[in-house]
Amino acid sequence: MLDFPPFPGFRDEAFAFLRALKENNDRDWFKPRKATFDDELQWPMRCLLVDTARRLAEEGIPLLADPKKSIFRIYRDTRFSKNKDPYKTHVGGVLSRTGTAKEHGGVYVHVEPDASFFGAGFYHPDKTLVAAWREHMVNTPAAFLDMVSQLDERGLELNTTDDSLKRMPRGFEEYADSDVADYLRWKSYLVGKPIADEALQASDFTEAVVQFTKDVLPFLEYGWERMDSITMPA
Repeated sequence: MLDFPPFPGFRDEAFAFLRALKENNDRDWFKPRKATFDDELQWPMRCLLVDTARRLAEEGIPLLADPKKSIFRIYRDTRFSKNKDPYKTHVGGVLSRTGTAKEHGGVYVHVEPDASFFGAGFYHPDKTLVAAWREHMVNTPAAFLDMVSQLDERGLELNTTDDSLKRMPRGFEEYADSDVADYLRWKSYLVGKPIADEALQASDFTEAVVQFTKDVLPFLEYGWERMDSITMPA
């Protein structure tokens, strides 16, 4: 992993490829151009993740990157979708505590022309983890609200997906008028921030990833504590 060079920046060719893929989302177009995808998108993303992981290690932040396991596949799973386009029209990679893309509580970099963004958080975690969040929120609401305030001070907002519960979850009905009532109905806890295409083309973009990670660290640490609380023996 340490052999990867510093992030070189995504070139114009990377964004041109993704725009063209959006207009030509089929295997006949993609296959003869896969080398372009590998060179202009896969390789820079790997460099970015590894480069950022090195910098985070210097800061004592426990997020890792694996050149293969930290990047999401370009191939779409179309088995249960009406949309049969075979390819995603973006690339994404994650820094997580295990270095894999499947673990909750990481930092996500999404590269898509005119729609790139940072993400961080816990997307649809299992019921055990959601229950741990809810229990901690009602037992120590000040700690949760302080974390939300820290995000606000850094220009970031804690959000969720559009599938929140309509009613209070079972067992938490008595907290319907509490300061954390809305959050108790959430199924995901997420933070996002848009990224300009031009920023992704700069070789110093690694520093932007590091800064975003520092900004969301109180949020990540709050979630990591919940994760660890349900994996540690009683």
